[in-house]
Amino acid sequence: MNKYIIYVIALLLALLSQPVLAQRSGGAYSRTATSIVSRYKRDLTQKAKKMRVLPPDSVEVVMSPYLYRLVGPGVFYRSVVTDRFRLNGGEKNFMQEATTDVLERQRSMDDVIEGALFDVYGSRPELIHYYDAQIESEKIVTPATTAGAKKEDLDPIYQKTEGIKDVTEVVGDVDVDIQIVKPNFWTTKGMFKLQFTQNYFSDNWYKGGNNNVTMLSNLVLEANYNDQNRVTWDNKLDLRLGFVTATSDSIHRYLTNNDKIYLYSKLGIKAAKNWYYTISTEANTQFLPGHKANDRRTYSKFLAPLDVYVSLGMDWKPKFKNGNTFSLALLPFSYKMRYINDEEETIHASYNMRDKDFQQDFGSKIEFNSRISIVKNLTWRCRFYYFTSYKYCESEMENVFSFQFNKYISSEVYTLWRFDDNRDKKFYDDTLGYFQFKEYFTLGLAYNF
Repeated sequence: MNKYIIYVIALLLALLSQPVLAQRSGGAYSRTATSIVSRYKRDLTQKAKKMRVLPPDSVEVVMSPYLYRLVGPGVFYRSVVTDRFRLNGGEKNFMQEATTDVLERQRSMDDVIEGALFDVYGSRPELIHYYDAQIESEKIVTPATTAGAKKEDLDPIYQKTEGIKDVTEVVGDVDVDIQIVKPNFWTTKGMFKLQFTQNYFSDNWYKGGNNNVTMLSNLVLEANYNDQNRVTWDNKLDLRLGFVTATSDSIHRYLTNNDKIYLYSKLGIKAAKNWYYTISTEANTQFLPGHKANDRRTYSKFLAPLDVYVSLGMDWKPKFKNGNTFSLALLPFSYKMRYINDEEETIHASYNMRDKDFQQDFGSKIEFNSRISIVKNLTWRCRFYYFTSYKYCESEMENVFSFQFNKYISSEVYTLWRFDDNRDKKFYDDTLGYFQFKEYFTLGLAYNF
């Protein structure tokens, strides 16, 4: 008989036997077997539609594990051979048996499939890659073995939950290795930069000029806490120290061109989405005495002055992707303390604090901090604050554009605008007024950790 006719008849018998097979498919298969069965059902459905045994709008046929032997991978079944060599074996008239009842149709289908397999064993043995013992190793998982535990079965465990001190009280003698890891809500990072510039002019340089060497070092340490629920705590230490040599200065061999000690801390308690009740503290001073070229007087030094701010208010911190940060703090209740730990009259006069070492003011403050990645390796950092005691104003806007060439080399453009109308009148400029400006460009070593 033509093998194509055999396949068609087997498929028809499978479709006729769907009601019985549906009743018998109450179990669930293991993960490996489920994958094989799903692939088999899909292929069987496609073949049935192509042969027009099923209507085109049918979803799928009911799975028959018997047909898998015919359309699945080549498997050697011992039962096929033993049945063929029985004394009462041989092919049956399956068309007659198929007209009796459903069970008889199933037996007829088995004979057709086994006959086709027997022919393959003899004519195309190279198609056989497996044997039935491998298939039998797949276990059927029945609903009875996978049913979830009933609530009454778990009551003894629920009742013991509060008193459990050892997990073996629940699981018995089963070896259990449980490690409880407390989440770490702290993130720390740091950045160190060491950058140089150098200029040299020969004595007969036609435009003239001063030989100089400039060095700038910067260390930034940050430790931030965020429990992802209610509390944030940001901490930052910014240390900067830079020098410049000037041959035109007959008094000093070098001058500081960047000198700063800045400590900042801000605690926030979540009030609403992206809004936090906040208290911030800030302190800044410098390392070394500050001088002007060809001037012996000192205009500032360590703890002269020391500025301390304590502020209360609200902080808006929206969340951004790619590591960008943004913070706008509105602080209507702000306290500022300035202390000068030196008797140098020039320092006191410079900060309009003649005959006193201590000054305190109450007012309001606005703080803005952001870090934005413009393009790859190019970062913009901005810091702005505005403080007013309602008698005078003090404000700074700092912008830093950093380009990271690689892990160790970077360049930086730094600008700083400052306004302070609480200074001595001699610091008033006819063009800028009480505004002050500072800018530099550097190229050198940079390391982030």
